[in-house]
Amino acid sequence: MYVSSSGGPMLKVDFDELLKSLRERGSELDDIEVKDASGGTPTRLWQSFSALANRSGGGTLILGLSPDLFQPTGLKHLDALQRDIGNVCAEMEPPMRPAFDTFPVERGKRVLVVSIPECERHQKPCFHRPKGLPSGAFIRVGDSDRVMTDYEVQNFIAARGQPEEDIRPAVRVGWDAMDQERIKRFFASLRERRPHAKHLNQSEEALSRTYKIACRRGAEPAVAPSMAGLLMFGKYPQGESPNLCITVVRYSGTIKEGSRDASQIIENQKIEGTIPDMLEGALDVIRRNMQQRTLKTGLMSEVITEYPELALREVLVNAVGHRDYGPGALGSQVQVKMFSDGLVVQSPGGLFGPVTEETLGEAGVQASRNVFLMRMLEEIGLAENRGSGIRTVSAQLAKAHLPPPEFEDGRTYFRVTFSNESLLDEATVDWLNQFAGFPLNDGQRLALALLKKHHTIRNLDYSRLNQCDSRMATADLAGLRELGLINQLGSRRWAVYELAPAFSVATLPPKAADWKPRHRMVFGFVQKQGTVSIKQIVEGCKLSTPYARVIVRELLKMGVLEGTEKNKHSPKQSYRIRQ
Repeated sequence: MYVSSSGGPMLKVDFDELLKSLRERGSELDDIEVKDASGGTPTRLWQSFSALANRSGGGTLILGLSPDLFQPTGLKHLDALQRDIGNVCAEMEPPMRPAFDTFPVERGKRVLVVSIPECERHQKPCFHRPKGLPSGAFIRVGDSDRVMTDYEVQNFIAARGQPEEDIRPAVRVGWDAMDQERIKRFFASLRERRPHAKHLNQSEEALSRTYKIACRRGAEPAVAPSMAGLLMFGKYPQGESPNLCITVVRYSGTIKEGSRDASQIIENQKIEGTIPDMLEGALDVIRRNMQQRTLKTGLMSEVITEYPELALREVLVNAVGHRDYGPGALGSQVQVKMFSDGLVVQSPGGLFGPVTEETLGEAGVQASRNVFLMRMLEEIGLAENRGSGIRTVSAQLAKAHLPPPEFEDGRTYFRVTFSNESLLDEATVDWLNQFAGFPLNDGQRLALALLKKHHTIRNLDYSRLNQCDSRMATADLAGLRELGLINQLGSRRWAVYELAPAFSVATLPPKAADWKPRHRMVFGFVQKQGTVSIKQIVEGCKLSTPYARVIVRELLKMGVLEGTEKNKHSPKQSYRIRQ
């Protein structure tokens, strides 16, 4: 029996909802992959199995649908297909035992649904044995699979247990590279705060070993600083590795324009020293590059900084405290990039342990890659180490009327993005006044403001925006839907929401009322952006490339879009609203 992500069997009604979600979204999901099996068993199935098994929560492979429009293509020789899948699964390491189920679809055809359970953490990465590592190991990136890098394979292997990169000995510097006075002040502070802690009666040399500030380097008789110890108490930690630093760069352009154009650099600073010193240094650079804005609350207004400082501090502490300090990541810095429309903080190494983009900030879901380093940061008051930092960040941004932070786990990096676009600027407040007659709470009004600017919203986005649990988010979004203010695309965990066409900021043609939701979304996106390529439509509307091309082609036939190039196959082809 096929088991769904919720732990129970997938019923026909569950599959119908999933298929509906795929068609409405126009793209595969990160946990759902679709393949055409009308010509027999698809090739390279092991890539899909490896990618889904290495994904948190596993995933689902659906065979018998077209991967562009998700229409039924049928199954050729179902028994042979299941047998071939079983043979491929036996070639995986560790061997896989997926569950199968079939469901009827249109045109009298059937699809085969294959449940791919998540590989156990102590056995990851799951890979194709004949190909070996790293060639046989894949990960899921958006709606596609790609081969793992050597670094990603090493990360998975390291995550089988508790990494100890933060307490490995420094190799280029010795104990004389440590600031002894700073270490003494650290232990003196601990003794003052914990007068009854007997272990603090040890000598500073013994305590340095207890707290993993000092360690042995092989058979050498003298102690050496650990990586954590060096980062917290070293005279110059960058003597061990020059890229154990934070860089802060301010650009004149937008996040979308990126950071490749050096001519857009306004300021570029490299911050060195211990972690406490780097945090203060980075914040100083950010402060002097932040703009000021006016926050209106009722009849009152106050001048505030572009981003809440507490939110910035939390993100920076997380970046230096949870980054990867393994050999494969020592060449990378923590990067802060400031743009005209937002700020990006990127640290080496993806999320660790059971934490995912979706569970970040959830109570009870936490894991530390560098447990001893985080302990030191906690002892000096820079980190709580309770898993509450993300909730603090979201709350601070919401208080400042800013959108929730965006998180991206790239396995080799983790990225946090702040937008500086106020959700409740004067134009948006005026727009919200049209809903004055509706029975809305403050959270629902904020959600409408977010939809006005960002097109779609998920249950998770609503939860982070309003600091509420998933049940309240579901109820509030359902209320907006019942009032006719938003439309729901997909259902259950695949659901996303958009503004009802009548309230969309885009000026739609009269016939748009008969369009499908995704056609309205693409038209509105092009209208807002001016001129866009297929790639930008795919990224902005979260569609698959084939489906985006289908929608654009149909909008061209309707006469509401036009190409910028006479040659419709030109690689420079973009699209705009036809006047």
